[in-house]
Amino acid sequence: MIKGLCKVGNNVIAIQLLRLMDEKGCKPNVVTYSTIIDSLCKDRMIDYAFKLFEEMVFKKGIPPNVITYSSLIDGLCSLGRWEEASKMLQEMSDVGISPNVQTFTILIDAFCKEGKVEEAEKVIDIMTKKGIVPDIVTYNSLIDGYCCVVK
Repeated sequence: MIKGLCKVGNNVIAIQLLRLMDEKGCKPNVVTYSTIIDSLCKDRMIDYAFKLFEEMVFKKGIPPNVITYSSLIDGLCSLGRWEEASKMLQEMSDVGISPNVQTFTILIDAFCKEGKVEEAEKVIDIMTKKGIVPDIVTYNSLIDGYCCVVK
């Protein structure tokens, strides 16, 4: 239900359902929280996403996963908040969560959209040195970046 509500952009009701779940003894987990956090980030409501993130981690004691962090990094990048995105990437590493192909692709896509193809290429280098193989989405993002530079 929460995923469906988020897909149609009804974050307010999704959060209300989250509260109701908790009240009725159906404890939300990292997937439940991450679904809403991701939706809030996609809707450019990053501050609300961070409040929910803090609730999840500090009030509920639910550890975030790679999806939670990737969603927040994506939200920050889409708003041009590069320094905060970098800090989130570092925090992710500090708590022992390794970025995956989606995390790296988010960074590559964000750099390419900003016309920073050289930075995107550096991310590809880091990614491959860590043994993470770029996928079709990664390469499409990079190709889009190259096309934007040529224009």
